[in-house]
Amino acid sequence: MSPSGAFECFSPVVALQSTSVFDGVSYRSSSKYHLPVDAVGCIALNQPRRPKKRMEPILNDEMTRRRSGINRLPPEILGDIFMAYLRHTHAGPVERLMAVCSTWKTVCMGTPILWTKMVVNLSHWGPSLDLREKRRSYIHHHLVRSGVLSMDVTIHLTSHPSIDPRACVHLSQDVLELLFSGGWSGKGSGNWHALSVSFDESTPRRLLDFLGRDLGRVKSLTMDAPRDARVPVMSLPSLCHLERKDGVIPGGFDASQLDSLTLHSIRLTQEEANLLSTYTHLTTLVLHRPISSSPLMKKVTLSRLTTLDVRTPLAVGLRFLVLPQLHTLRTVFEDASVQSVCGLRQLNQVRGLEFTELEWTVSLWKNTGLGFAASYAQDMTALRVRPSMEILQRLLVSCPELEVVTGLDMAVTRSSTIVKMTPSNWPRLSFV
Repeated sequence: MSPSGAFECFSPVVALQSTSVFDGVSYRSSSKYHLPVDAVGCIALNQPRRPKKRMEPILNDEMTRRRSGINRLPPEILGDIFMAYLRHTHAGPVERLMAVCSTWKTVCMGTPILWTKMVVNLSHWGPSLDLREKRRSYIHHHLVRSGVLSMDVTIHLTSHPSIDPRACVHLSQDVLELLFSGGWSGKGSGNWHALSVSFDESTPRRLLDFLGRDLGRVKSLTMDAPRDARVPVMSLPSLCHLERKDGVIPGGFDASQLDSLTLHSIRLTQEEANLLSTYTHLTTLVLHRPISSSPLMKKVTLSRLTTLDVRTPLAVGLRFLVLPQLHTLRTVFEDASVQSVCGLRQLNQVRGLEFTELEWTVSLWKNTGLGFAASYAQDMTALRVRPSMEILQRLLVSCPELEVVTGLDMAVTRSSTIVKMTPSNWPRLSFV
């Protein structure tokens, strides 16, 4: 083909791409131009462009995105919607929202509260140092774009099964040093309001020592580690909410300062009951998947507890709890969970009953394209077992002072059916 003839060959689309990287994940956007290109990939400037009708689909797509209902909302409302999404347990990072369109990117960049949540996973490392730089960049962007707002930080230190935890300790230390010190932004661990950390027996001690840094403003702490794990003494003078998973007991705070406690997969033994009695100012208690207790346990009195939340797929005995001020009872609409709360003492003063949904999840693995596999949770709705009408009626009869029943629509409908049979038993009851 002659050089002049080469300019008669046209490429349908030339895509100019830009890539942004946040914490090891690439987000790619492209701008498409219909330009004539010769056989060797050079733009033919002396040839006419393609007919204008080829640009109409692209222009129509852009106009459709601009006219979409959600993009016509005020930026403040759209930012509130994004914040509600990020609060969800299985929500993705704010960078995922930025990759949708230019409007969403502008809103995210101008809403500092969307950047207050950081998730740093140090369980895996690639063969090069790129992943360290990406994580440092991820931390830097969140610290700067969140402004003066306090941070909600999640740190995963659990070792990957295929990687020696001691092989990349220096890389993890470098990332944690930036995270806890804040770098030149000055927003270190002293400006955090919530911290969630997970580790296991193989986590190096040098990484756990970072937890002994200044955490003076942390009000909420979540720890996922075995009971016999080596936990350094932490400085938590402002701690109000504690969430324990798998039995670990952190130190560095006074048990009487807690007003909210969440227990995940905790075996209800006499030792655990004695520890529970030390939380004298507790007002909210959440039992998430507790392991069955002994029927001979001594009574535990929580004189200030007003809200109890029980979420369990297996029936457990809760008669050892004495709750004289219990006003709000929250449970999942599952047979075992409803049976468990039916065994509580002093339900006659309960004013509010709320039914929620239990997430039956199973862990699955998929490749991330970064040289490692990540797990994600998939809900298994087929495993749900709804309570019978007899068990639900037993619970309602145990609460004669009920004023409101709310939550799951199915639970509210079945409860209203029972109440309509004998409405005089609940004179002040309403359904929401």
